[in-house]
Amino acid sequence: MNTARGFTLIEALVAAAVLGLGILGAITLAMHSQNTSSSSRQHITALTLAGNAVECWRSGPALCPASAGLSVGGEFLSNSSRNGTVYTVRSLVTATADPQLQAIQVRVSWRPANDSAGGVSDNPMAPGSGQLELHTRVSSIPAFVPLTAP
Repeated sequence: MNTARGFTLIEALVAAAVLGLGILGAITLAMHSQNTSSSSRQHITALTLAGNAVECWRSGPALCPASAGLSVGGEFLSNSSRNGTVYTVRSLVTATADPQLQAIQVRVSWRPANDSAGGVSDNPMAPGSGQLELHTRVSSIPAFVPLTAP
C-alpha cells in the first residue's frame, strides 16, 4: 500500500507541473499579444501624426499656422505626448527639379516617457521606441484653383 501512495503523489506532482507549464504558456502569450498591440498602436499614432503634418502643410498658413514656416527649405519640429509615449514630428520641405512640385519629408520618432519624472528616455533602443519616415511630393499649385474655359 505504501507504493500506491507514493505513486499517487508523483502523479499529482507531474500533473501540477504540467498545469503550471500550461498557465505559464498562456501568460507568455498574453504578454506578447499586449506588447504587439502596444507597438501597433504606436505605429498607427506615428503614421497619423505624419499624415496630419502633410495635410497641415497642404492646407496652408490660413488653416494651419504651423505650416507658415514650411516654405521651400523650411523645417518644422513639434512634440506631443499620447498614451505614455512622446512623439517628435520633424517636417522638411525641399525643392524638386520640377518647379511646380515640392518634396515633403516627415520623420516621426517616439520614445516611452519615464514613469517617475515624465521625461523622455535617452536610450533610442529602449523598448517601445521607434521611427518612421513619410516622403511625398506636393504640387505648389493649389488643387482648388478653378480653371476658366477659353
